[in-house]
Amino acid sequence: MKNKKKSTIKNKLILASSSQTRIKFLKQYFKDVTVIKHLINEEEYKNTGRPPREIALNLAKKKAFSVDHIYPREMIIGSDQILVCENKIFSKPKTLREAEDNLIFLSNKIHKLLSAIYVIKDSKLFFKEIKTAEIFFKKISIKAIKSYVMNNKTAALSSVGSYKIEDNKKFNFLKIKSGDLETILGFPIESFIEKVCKNE
Repeated sequence: MKNKKKSTIKNKLILASSSQTRIKFLKQYFKDVTVIKHLINEEEYKNTGRPPREIALNLAKKKAFSVDHIYPREMIIGSDQILVCENKIFSKPKTLREAEDNLIFLSNKIHKLLSAIYVIKDSKLFFKEIKTAEIFFKKISIKAIKSYVMNNKTAALSSVGSYKIEDNKKFNFLKIKSGDLETILGFPIESFIEKVCKNE
């Protein structure tokens, strides 16, 4: 990917997601990206009691295949990210209060981010990847958490951990123990892009 010029990959790609981060990321490398919302109820699958890695990859797969009937000949990418802390699986908060509660729980603990992608072409598996990152969320006061959520509502409600890694430069509340940026952002696609480039 380091040697690939931006926005030069000719393959048409369907992204089964409405995530602005993922859309922006893909459009750096693919000329033709179509965005469509997946048709999967994530909570239904996250509460199955299965191992987190299995849940993340299975959700990414289901998201891709959920729109396959619309684009049966195209390359479709589904993705998912799961946050796990003390064996508890987190989802994107539905309210600001829930976002605050999530951050209070994460404070002064290490949590894991499991990020998966599942790519299909002609209704068959083309590529899959799942990667893990470990992050220490520093101890911060409830007052600071409430202030962060109130002043960063979009970030708090659109992220599985109720925070954006990009905000760490300003607030310095995270310490990355292991893992790379694409995993933390929830979109481990470097190896996928390299494979696409080789097949062009």
